[in-house]
Order: sequence, then C-alpha cells, then structure tokens
Amino acid sequence: MADSENSRTKEAVSKSILHTATQLFSEHGIDCVSMHQIAKTAGVGQGTLYRRYSNKADLCIGMMQENFDRIRCDVSNYLTNASTLSVQSRLKGIIAIIVAFLDEKSGMLGIIHAHQLLEKNKDDFYTSQPYHFLHGMLSDLLNSVDQDSLMRNIDVEFVVHSYIAILSPHTYRHLVQVKGYTKDQIYEQFCEMYIDPLFRNIEQG
Repeated sequence: MADSENSRTKEAVSKSILHTATQLFSEHGIDCVSMHQIAKTAGVGQGTLYRRYSNKADLCIGMMQENFDRIRCDVSNYLTNASTLSVQSRLKGIIAIIVAFLDEKSGMLGIIHAHQLLEKNKDDFYTSQPYHFLHGMLSDLLNSVDQDSLMRNIDVEFVVHSYIAILSPHTYRHLVQVKGYTKDQIYEQFCEMYIDPLFRNIEQG
C-alpha cells in the first residue's frame, strides 16, 4: 500500500480518495460507509486519508468543491446558450439546475450541514464561494431585466438573498424528507411563488 501511495502524486491520491468515496456513498449510502472502508478501497493508509480529510464531513466538502465547479460550469453554459430567452425564463432555467443539484447531492449536503453546526469556527455559508457566485450571477440577471416587464419595483439584493436562502440545502432536505415534497414540486412551487409574480407577462417553462 505504501508503494502504491508513493508512486502517485498527492493530487492523484486526493482524486482517488474522492472518486472512491463518491462510488461508495452512491452504492451504500453515506452513513453506512466508514473512513476505514474508504481508505482500504482507495488503496491508501488511514493516516494518509486523515491527513487530508479529518472526517466524512471534510471529505464531503472536498467532493462538493468538485461538484460546485461542475454546477458553476453548467450555469455558465446554460446562460450562454439561453441568451435569447427572457429573464423570467432564464431564472427558471437556473433554478431548475440548482434544484437538480440539491436533489442529487442531498446526502452529502446533510452531513456537511450537521458538521458545521458543531464546528462554530467554520465559515458561514453566506461568506462562501458558492453563495457569492450565485448571488452575483442572479443579481446580474435581475438587474438586466426591463423594468416595464416587472409587476413592481424590486429590491434585487433582497430578492436574490431570499432565493438562495429558500434553496439552502437544509431547507431542501426538510421539504423532501419531512414534508414529503418531490424535486418537481419544489421547482414548480418556487417558480409560481417567487418568480412568476415578479413579471407582468407570465411565461410557461
């Protein structure tokens, strides 16, 4: 095992750990997979694993960084391809991407949230890179809207912050696991409650 580790770069070892954890979590569920199992399957020593990730929450954060890079790319590509659509339609498209991401990564997001509640020195979500990316992107989109198409003047800062807060991982998990809503129901309710009422001419999709 040591020889296997030494033959790989640090970056390769980290990628192997993250890839292995993703597979094991997908196959068995996050709660049923131990750090020992991850290390053994990835072919690394437990010391190597714990030097990089002190617990499953830290491991999930590393996995989420890779996934954040993916969703940022997905949103950017969507906005490029949907540039001729109305702001209302583009808002709905972005929300669909975010909701799908939350649904797919709900388990990992739950572990991260629970761990952060115990780690009071952890950075708040509202100072994080994902928050600033979403806030900037949604603000730019709403600031570009033709004011004549709006039902009323809006406070973009407040609206955007509210959007992100409503779609927080904690709220999403509660809606699904406790309230019993599906991904599609959450998306539809969000659009009907928080996007369509802003605009004079309600579009479909």
